[in-house]
Amino acid sequence: MRKPPRRHSGQARKSRAAPPAARTVALVIDEIGARGDGVARLDGEAVFVPFTVSGDRVVARVESRRGDGLAAVLIEVMEPGPDRVEPPCPHFGRCGGCGLQHLADDAYAAWKLDLLAVPLARHGFGDLAIAPLIRVPPASRRRATFAFTRAKGAALLGFNARASHTIIDVERCLLLEPVLVGLLAPLRAMLAAIVPEGTGGDVTATLTEGGLDVLVEAEARLDLFDRERLAAFAESADLARLSWRRPGTGFVEPIARRRPAEVGFSGVMVEPSPGAFLQPTRGGEIAITQLVTAGVTAGLPVLDLYAGCGSFTAPLALLGPVHAVEGEQGPLAALDAAARSKALPITTEVRDLARRPLAAHELVAYRSVVLDPPRAGASAQVAELAKPAAAKGGPRVIVMVSCNPATLARDLRVLADGGWTVTSLTPIDQFPWSAHLESVAILKR
Repeated sequence: MRKPPRRHSGQARKSRAAPPAARTVALVIDEIGARGDGVARLDGEAVFVPFTVSGDRVVARVESRRGDGLAAVLIEVMEPGPDRVEPPCPHFGRCGGCGLQHLADDAYAAWKLDLLAVPLARHGFGDLAIAPLIRVPPASRRRATFAFTRAKGAALLGFNARASHTIIDVERCLLLEPVLVGLLAPLRAMLAAIVPEGTGGDVTATLTEGGLDVLVEAEARLDLFDRERLAAFAESADLARLSWRRPGTGFVEPIARRRPAEVGFSGVMVEPSPGAFLQPTRGGEIAITQLVTAGVTAGLPVLDLYAGCGSFTAPLALLGPVHAVEGEQGPLAALDAAARSKALPITTEVRDLARRPLAAHELVAYRSVVLDPPRAGASAQVAELAKPAAAKGGPRVIVMVSCNPATLARDLRVLADGGWTVTSLTPIDQFPWSAHLESVAILKR
C-alpha cells in the first residue's frame, strides 16, 4: 500500500486541532469528485460520501476530516439521483476495488473524461482537444494482486475493503479474466493448507502466454513438505510458474516452472521476473502501444524512459534503435534476454530517473522520447527536457504515458513552458468503475 501524501504542517495542525464531531446528517450530492466519491456541502464545507451519485438525497454519518473537507459514511439513499443504477457485483459497497458500478454508463464516461479535463484546465490547457475515450471492457484484467489471511483454519482471499485492511473474501470478480477467477478456489485451499494460522500476505497472479504466473508473498518459512505441496498445486492448477517470497527479503524462491511465463510485446516474447509490472489488460497495452509507436519518428534513435520489461521498448525496436532506461535491474535483464534472442537494436541502462534524470546534453542523441512514469510523474526528467539546451539537435517528439491526470497536467505545463506543444491527448480507461485513468500525450518541438 502506498503511503498517503505528506501534508503541509499548517494543514496537519488544522486537522488535529479541529476533528469533526461525529453526526448523522441529510445531504444532497452535487457531483462526483476526482476520487469517485459523491460531494455534498454542509455548513460551507465539502462532504465526501462514497457510493453516491449526483442528485442522490442521502443520510450519511460524518466521521472524520479529509483534506479541506469532511469524510462521511453512507447510511441510506432516501431518493436516488437520475444517474444511479443497480451495481452488477455482489461485493459492491464492501470491496474497495470498484467504487462506481452504481453510476449510469453515459455519466460514468463523461466523469472519466473530466478526470483529465479538470486538471488540464487548472494548468492552462482548458482549450486542449481531448480524443474520444478508449474503453477496455470488464473481464479482461490479466493481472491482479489478492490479499489473504489465514484464520480459524480457513483462508480469506480477495481484496481489501475500502480504506481498510479488512479482507473481503471474493468468489468472483467482474474485472478479471475468467482464468484468474477460476484460480481463486484452488488458491484459497492451497493457502489454508500451507500458511500458518494468523499469517497474511499477498498473491500476485498474471495471465501470460504460457499460462498463469503466481507469486505468493507471506511471512512463512517453508519446509520440504510445504514445497512439495506447492509444487503439486502448480501441477494441479496447471500454472506456468509458481514462486514464493518473504516480505522484505527481496529474494524470490522459484517453486515450479512448468512453462515459460512469457508475454508478447508486438510478437517479441519476454519473460518478466515474478510479480513484475505489466499493463493490467492486454487491450489497454495494445491501445497504448499503437499510440506510442505512431507518435515517434520511425528509424531514428528513441529513448524509452521508465521502460520496465519492455512493453513499449520491444515494439519500438521493430522500428529503429532504442535505449531503454529503468530503475530496477530485474525488468531490464528480462528485456536484454529477449533483445539478444531476436537481435533487436536495444541497449539498456539501470538508472533512478527521479534522482538522476538524463541531462539536457545526454538527450541530444535521440529524436523521440517515450516516458511511462509512476503516479508521481516525471518532474525531474521533464525539467531537463524543457531546458533550451535540449532543443539544440535533441528530441523533437515526446510521447508521455501517464496513469495520473494530475501529475500529467503538471508535467505538460512544464514542457509547454519550455517550448513543447501538445499535439494530441488520448484517455484510455483500462480500470473500469474506478478513479484511475491512463492517458497518452504526444508533444512536438
